[in-house]
Amino acid sequence: MKIGVIVVVYNRWCGDCQTCKAFQNNTVSPDEILIMDNSTKDFGNGEYCADLGWLYCSMNGNQGLTKAYNRGLELLKDRVDLVVWADDDTLFPEDYIRNLQDYAEKDSADVFLPMVKSGNYFLSPAIFREEKVFPIASLRDLEGEAITAINSGMAVRTSLYGHYRYDERIFLDFVDHDFMRWCRSQGVQFCLMEGILIQQSFFGDSLPSARSRRIRARIYSKDYRVFYSKSGRGSLRISLEILWYRLQIEYQCLKNWIKRFKVGG
Repeated sequence: MKIGVIVVVYNRWCGDCQTCKAFQNNTVSPDEILIMDNSTKDFGNGEYCADLGWLYCSMNGNQGLTKAYNRGLELLKDRVDLVVWADDDTLFPEDYIRNLQDYAEKDSADVFLPMVKSGNYFLSPAIFREEKVFPIASLRDLEGEAITAINSGMAVRTSLYGHYRYDERIFLDFVDHDFMRWCRSQGVQFCLMEGILIQQSFFGDSLPSARSRRIRARIYSKDYRVFYSKSGRGSLRISLEILWYRLQIEYQCLKNWIKRFKVGG
């Protein structure tokens, strides 16, 4: 069984990415590693990958997550049996590939979900109820619930992608939950890899400037509309929810401006 990993990087040198360093140093490596580069300038990632014998594809700017995913699948899905998704800040354990192989050989599921934590709390898997994501304290909480998960460390049999393509109307947010929702609608079987724990650090979560917050809010708002319109939620309700979210962002920007003004004054 061949395993490939697709890592999407954005405006970083691969040598500084936790994910790349983890697979470079692990004793058991995947059969293929493909770097999908969404960077807006050249960080030398092509040369980095060539030195390590990794596959590399530049998206010639930030084309969004779904376009990078679909292009990555075009390049890799015929070369491997399982594809693992990773952000550039996903810290994989030393034995991830070996353990994944064991799970995939023993279980007929198409989607394999590790336990993902950020600090001390679980990010994935999670419960998807009433179109909202709820964290869990333990795997027992998932019993009888609709399961969702984030892409970090998720492994998917490439045969499943003969029936699915990521929705390129979604730029960044809800990509993983949109995929998981489709899987549930198709009766796809999940395997919960309780023995695999991944740490997600979320590099770059801090958006200190008002401009950065507003840009991020625009992206989220567009993705929110696409994702929830597919759930049957009405357009008016979606618009009001987005308006409320944008007002909260503006309120936070105002608070930060007042705080800086007081400190500066």
